[in-house]
Parts: sequence; structure tokens; C-alpha cells
Amino acid sequence: MARERPATNWDEVPVIMDIPYAARLIGINVDVLTRKCQKGEFPAHKIFRRWRINKEEMINFINSK
Repeated sequence: MARERPATNWDEVPVIMDIPYAARLIGINVDVLTRKCQKGEFPAHKIFRRWRINKEEMINFINSK
């Protein structure tokens, strides 16, 4: 199975993404990011029982750290 090509700039990143995609972007484990979302430590929204992450909120979060 071919690996997905990583995004090389923010223009290639979708506006809304799931946790596995966001975890690959920032280089952490999916389970760790899921726990951070559940605890409110990472900006995410639960939509129909699934976590979704907004690109702009993620960029703002990263820049604030």
C-alpha cells in the first residue's frame, strides 16, 4: 500500500480534517491526540460522534505554543 504524500504547505491541508490526518501533520500518535481532544487540550469538535479539526484553529493553536 502506498503511503500518503505529506502536505508540504498549509494550502494543501483540507479545511476540516480527522484526527489521524492531524496527528500525521503534527507528528504525534493518534491515541495521544484523541485524548488531548477529549480533555479539551487541543482544538477539536465532535460532529456525529467523530472528532473533526479545523485547519485555522489548529494553526492558531500551534502558533500560540
